[in-house]
Amino acid sequence: MSSLEVNDLSQMMENSWKRCQRYGLKSSDPVYDDIITGNRIREITQQHEQLILHTEQIFAKMNRLIKQSGQMALLIDAQGTILHSVGDPDFSNRAEMVQLQVGANWEERRKGTNAIGLALTEQTAVRVHAEEHYYTSNRFLTCASSPIFSPDGQLIGVINISGKKESYYDYTLTLACLAADSLQNKLIWEKTSEEHLITLKELEYTAQNVPMPLLSLDRDNRIVRANQAALRIVGRDALGKEFAGAKGFAMETICDDRHKVWRSVAIQRKPHGEPRLYEFQDIIGACPKLLHTKEIARKAALTEYPVVLLGESGTGKELFAQSIHSASFRSAHPFIAVNCSAIPDSLVESELFGYERGAFTGANKEGSIGKFEAAHKGTIFLDEIGDMSLRAQAALLRVLQENTITPVGSTKSKRIDIRIVAATHRNLSEEVREGRFRADLYYRLKGIQITLPPLRERSDLVPLSYHLLQGHGSPSSILTEQAQMKLQQYHWPGNIRELNSVLLQASFLAEGGPIDVKHLQLEEDVPELGEFTQPEATLSLKDAEMHAIKKALRQTGGNLSKAAALLQIGRTTLYRKIQEYDMTPF
Repeated sequence: MSSLEVNDLSQMMENSWKRCQRYGLKSSDPVYDDIITGNRIREITQQHEQLILHTEQIFAKMNRLIKQSGQMALLIDAQGTILHSVGDPDFSNRAEMVQLQVGANWEERRKGTNAIGLALTEQTAVRVHAEEHYYTSNRFLTCASSPIFSPDGQLIGVINISGKKESYYDYTLTLACLAADSLQNKLIWEKTSEEHLITLKELEYTAQNVPMPLLSLDRDNRIVRANQAALRIVGRDALGKEFAGAKGFAMETICDDRHKVWRSVAIQRKPHGEPRLYEFQDIIGACPKLLHTKEIARKAALTEYPVVLLGESGTGKELFAQSIHSASFRSAHPFIAVNCSAIPDSLVESELFGYERGAFTGANKEGSIGKFEAAHKGTIFLDEIGDMSLRAQAALLRVLQENTITPVGSTKSKRIDIRIVAATHRNLSEEVREGRFRADLYYRLKGIQITLPPLRERSDLVPLSYHLLQGHGSPSSILTEQAQMKLQQYHWPGNIRELNSVLLQASFLAEGGPIDVKHLQLEEDVPELGEFTQPEATLSLKDAEMHAIKKALRQTGGNLSKAAALLQIGRTTLYRKIQEYDMTPF
């Protein structure tokens, strides 16, 4: 192994020497001397063009010192290939005898223990001096290397300073580290500038595609940016002019952390005359579970992925669906809600996809567009999708796969551009296993799945109750401690819808006074059928049916499928009787 034994080396050198021995290298053998030239080296240098350019600028400042000290500085890529070098010509000629030159590869398994290979292997700054080199032919060298990392922390190369062992200087390792740090700073600055430019372009693109008019104002209230929707209002020549204000614009001030640089943003929202959909700010509650759910829904709104909202009846699935639409890039286009459980099986295609004139007996003379066409460019909300029949599911799947609809009675298809938000109280994966829901439709719909917490699992029931009382025109209503306790102990099968109904009744019964336990008409307190009538009283068939339907709907929180199951009749039959008796299903 030569006169220098492994035990005399530092631990790092010892490990390196042992690796060389495992590679089958012998210190006295000729060194691997293949040099990359011609087109191949040109390809490699072109791949690292920016890295070499930055290195040239750094080496230019070091070149005089490097030459005077009889050394050379080198840039090496992550595979160990030398890409660029500068330095003393006399030493460079001597270095070429051991292939310390552009195109040579100095990874450890080729050149044995050396500063370049060791820096690549250990990913740390290192000096290899004289007989610390594994190969005998390299022991006239003293070398210092420092690894180079990309802005995201990936090893991309090494800076090396080499000279004859007689020209050993303590500062060479520090100089190599400084050069590597300087190169990394240039790369970070370059990436930051690129990301800043991309961010500006991204914001510009986003602003131009947001349907709401947006203006950016400087501190002198001059318009510095405006999207197309805003320019249609303030005029195409408005940039650079002072913003005097325009109807419907709301101002928002934005500043830096030190409040020294600031601008204003002006946004024009929808006119008050248009129907207002719910927004995330309308979802009231401080429960951590609810806040987490809102945050997921906010992120989902900014995508085009389909969303499935899971939750019990009355948890606010349509509230979330409208909020997702309102926060999306489709907010200026229609939001169409479809109660899948309320559509008779025979009318699914005509309801969803529309029909042509004279398509069937009783059809509108002019024909009718379906829900999907009405939602074009916007969002369609498929509520209670778990209650769809398999036949209806097959029809829906075709639309989602092909993005086209064919109205009943027509031979022509129409392309549609919609975003799907679906909701159900059912466990769809269980429905798939039981064969009641198509697996292919399930996976087509299951883009982002959001589960809404039931009311009994929320920690903010009392604050929510006060908010709902305000909505009933009872802002000064007080819930006694006993009433609060009873509300918190109840299981709330109908969730927020049931809570809202209970509080409406309670505020009426309390007549402006404190709401106490006696005012809370909870489901467990509602008298059964026999308690409402005298023993000898006999109800008509219609009254008995209406009472049974109302009770079933109340017990299931308005869910038609569950109510039909309780009544032991089909969902279509229940829907027909609700229509026949002019009843409200919720």
